[in-house]
Amino acid sequence: MMKVVTVGTGMAAAEFVQRLRLDGFSDEIVMCSDEDFAPYSPCVIPFYLAGEPFDTVFWKGKDFYRHYRVTPRLSDPVVEVDAEKRIVRTAAGRTEVYDRLFYAAGARSWYPCPEWLETQGVFGFKTLTDMVAIDKYIKEHNIKKGVVFGGGFIGVDAALALRHRGLDMTLVHRNNRILSQMTDEEGGQFATRKLARKTGIDIRLKCTVSEIVADGGQLAAVGLSDNSMMETRLLIVAIGVSPNSEPLRGHDKGVPVDRQMLAGAGIYTAGDVAVTPHAVTGATGIYATYPNAMQQARTAARHLLHGHCQYAGSVNTNVLKKHIDFPIVSAGSFTGEAVTWQQGDIWRRVYLEDDMINGYIIIGDTRISGYIYQLYLSRKKVGSTIKKILSAPRHDAYYRHMLGCDQEP
Repeated sequence: MMKVVTVGTGMAAAEFVQRLRLDGFSDEIVMCSDEDFAPYSPCVIPFYLAGEPFDTVFWKGKDFYRHYRVTPRLSDPVVEVDAEKRIVRTAAGRTEVYDRLFYAAGARSWYPCPEWLETQGVFGFKTLTDMVAIDKYIKEHNIKKGVVFGGGFIGVDAALALRHRGLDMTLVHRNNRILSQMTDEEGGQFATRKLARKTGIDIRLKCTVSEIVADGGQLAAVGLSDNSMMETRLLIVAIGVSPNSEPLRGHDKGVPVDRQMLAGAGIYTAGDVAVTPHAVTGATGIYATYPNAMQQARTAARHLLHGHCQYAGSVNTNVLKKHIDFPIVSAGSFTGEAVTWQQGDIWRRVYLEDDMINGYIIIGDTRISGYIYQLYLSRKKVGSTIKKILSAPRHDAYYRHMLGCDQEP
């Protein structure tokens, strides 16, 4: 008999457990979480906040634990992993002995002033617990407008979801453009102008929230670094996240793994805490995306069951498409020779090094992104054809090019 324990019940842990069960693993599985929910998708939870049914967040089913014969240990965070004794300990004093551990504890919001959270109306935007609290607050206090501090992926996601719900939103960001981690200078400024024009979100750049003003314990206003004051009863803080790696490693720098997703004897790791090599460059880092997490979980499950399987590496792909009609896709490094094509609201750029794609940004019509992604991964030399690929007026032109039938009769 082999007992498997997961720390975390997120996408990676759910995929890991599902793969074990579907591949015939019948021994005991215990899943530990600091939340009180079935596994849910962080990619979907903004839809719930925007007004969609609550149960849509449970992308593997609300009855996951029963269906996959799992013992859930919920609302009790794991605070320590004793790798030598193969025991995990929780905040409530519970212990779980394991034979194999799948450590996928995810990440948490980082706050410049954690004490702000003691004020009613100030929230993070990372977990389903956050979404439920925000939803309840908006309904109970009839909130009509809000401020998001942070213009990265999560902050933009938050502003779009709440704007879709009907709130008048202001987005405050310290950089000179939104989405500064997933775009270059020009691409980010193009996206910023387009977002402001199409959504009506008030975007304040080169600015931060420097203070909050409370009235009777409830948020009343925020002070900005430009010395202005904004009245608001809702503030979302989304300026960064930290991996929940302390229980295993004693710090929040993540958990390095090998190609089998092993962090140590009997301990697998995946998702937002896993430090893995990049599939193209080999550079190690935390590449916290859904496709990476899924493949890491599958690699770990297969290795546990069959003793072999290697992770091919992560790719830092970013996709923003919720609640906007101009999706943004990017990947890789924005260094090298830039090749750009723009037509109206469509903007495409690749960076070339030795005639191979080093990175890319696509805004607007992103149907070409799958082909560009494959060219990027395959390291195919495209220096002589990339301008034609990017500028193809028909969205199916890259398929025609691939099949060699792009010549007009």
